[in-house]
Amino acid sequence: MVLRTAGLASCSQSTRSRSAGEGVRPRAGESRDPMSQDVQRAISDSPSLAETGKSRRALVETDNTRAYAALKRAVLAGSFRPGDVLTLRAIATLLAIGDTPVREAVKRLISEGAFEALPNRSARVPVMNRRDIQQILDLRIMLESNAAALAAQNITLHQIELLRGLHKQMGAAVTANDSQTYGELNRAFHFEIYRIADNRTLATLIEALWLRMAPFVSRTRSLITGDASHAWYLACGQHEALLLAMQTRDAEAARAAMRADLSVLPRIDGYWEGVEDV
Repeated sequence: MVLRTAGLASCSQSTRSRSAGEGVRPRAGESRDPMSQDVQRAISDSPSLAETGKSRRALVETDNTRAYAALKRAVLAGSFRPGDVLTLRAIATLLAIGDTPVREAVKRLISEGAFEALPNRSARVPVMNRRDIQQILDLRIMLESNAAALAAQNITLHQIELLRGLHKQMGAAVTANDSQTYGELNRAFHFEIYRIADNRTLATLIEALWLRMAPFVSRTRSLITGDASHAWYLACGQHEALLLAMQTRDAEAARAAMRADLSVLPRIDGYWEGVEDV
């Protein structure tokens, strides 16, 4: 079973690394446009801001916030892949706002490591080598396992049931061979745990690492292959242990379960395929 990825539409440019030391390379025959229908939907998922009674300054600030939030959502959702190039004009057209708010939003995401600046009013999703990816994953394991331990101490019965519901929906998405829905639910599951941990600084650091890792992780979801039970184990298996640890308020068990959940990623067949070993 292969979890399928979203279809793609045309709105921007896409480039891939072809030289050594630049990380993930496209698979044979792969061709994609990063501004997919899902990206367009994420970017344009906010209401019109052309409302009366707003000052020019307030409107610009709202546009800046909207552009930043929409682009960050798209990155976290795995809508982009390593090497994808986005033009500011294409994003501005989708948002139906001026170039300045889009430029400011992209600058923020560049400062957070989600994009790299390119000439000609464009930005690229970074291409990472094996060392880069492993370092980010090591940091994620350390921070997210700590957040899970904190969450186990804080969690309520209502929150446990919310996590159980997300876990059940993830299993259904895997069975339905739907990687997009699985990715959205998995992100919601993890970030609910980090919210329950009630440590804003820790949550901010975790989100920054997810922003850097999300394009690579979205690529690996299509590698979850095999029979249904094996795919479920890779995608959801450790969540059962996490939920049990949360229910028993066992902080150390939650820490270990989160560590196991993240540590399984590099063991997926093909995980390092096309990644430069630098």
